Amino acid sequence: MKAIRIVMAVAMLFGSTAVFAQRANLRLGTILPANSIWDRALKQMASEWQKATDGRVRLQVRGTTGDESTIIRRMRLNNPQVASLTQPGLAEIDESFNVFGIPFFFESDAEALHVLESLTPQLRQALAEKGYVLLNWGHGGWAHVFSAAEVNNLNDLRRAKLFTSSGDDGMVRWYKENGFRPVPLALTDVLMGLNTGLIDAYPSPPYGALVFQWYRQTSYMLDIPLSPVFGATVINERAWDRISESDQTALRESAAATQDFLFTEVPRQDREAISEMQKRGLNVSSLDEASAEKLRREAERLTATWREDRVPSAIYDAALRARNSYREK
Repeated sequence: MKAIRIVMAVAMLFGSTAVFAQRANLRLGTILPANSIWDRALKQMASEWQKATDGRVRLQVRGTTGDESTIIRRMRLNNPQVASLTQPGLAEIDESFNVFGIPFFFESDAEALHVLESLTPQLRQALAEKGYVLLNWGHGGWAHVFSAAEVNNLNDLRRAKLFTSSGDDGMVRWYKENGFRPVPLALTDVLMGLNTGLIDAYPSPPYGALVFQWYRQTSYMLDIPLSPVFGATVINERAWDRISESDQTALRESAAATQDFLFTEVPRQDREAISEMQKRGLNVSSLDEASAEKLRREAERLTATWREDRVPSAIYDAALRARNSYREK
């Protein structure tokens, strides 16, 4: 009898361990290009997840030919369970993320990062209310204007056929109300749009323009950063809740390391991308300080309407306070 009790106890022990050591086979959807720094970082994170959890959590990184609206819609159906989204994609979940798309709102990477860290609790909560768990932030570089014809002011840009992200009806409306000619497209359709003449200008980080090969159809880049291109990796709560707390901790630690890598390496990649594209014929246009300041002032006047219209007032005001506190240091 004693031997039987021992066997039963061992069986119960292993049975309870199996409950807590649930396995998760996850898929990550993204529109980020294969073999880019973002793709490599995500695949490295996937490898670290598997190692850190002794194989209990496996992550398959899969690109998509669709747009981020499709990824988000499929996440609600639990396939994929994880996504690495750009700022416009995040704004489809909650418009608070539009705060990082305001042109000329930030002056430097350090300032933008300070505001991002300050807003993280509110943004994490905004995602949670929609059923998502924030795993890490991603850095896409700083958006610049690339164009087939040289752009030196906003009137030049108004004459261009300007790419804007599909699914962002508010941005399309704002462009039209201010005299621009927006052409909404999925990110994966931008190259086709450039090749066919559907668009002839677009905002993009230099590294993005290089790896997507968009720069081949645009001869000019205006050397004035518009806004940081922040993104995030999120997982739906349904999948997250099936992972043990100890494994969740391991996943967060790995995701944080990926975030640190991207925030260090992507700005360097941007600088190298500009140099490489110049070797291939890209013309980088610079404005004198007076003209640049005039451009910033006009852009700030136009984007003042973003408060409440495109960004919830509480988030806009919190970002403004964080930005101003940074500048007062």
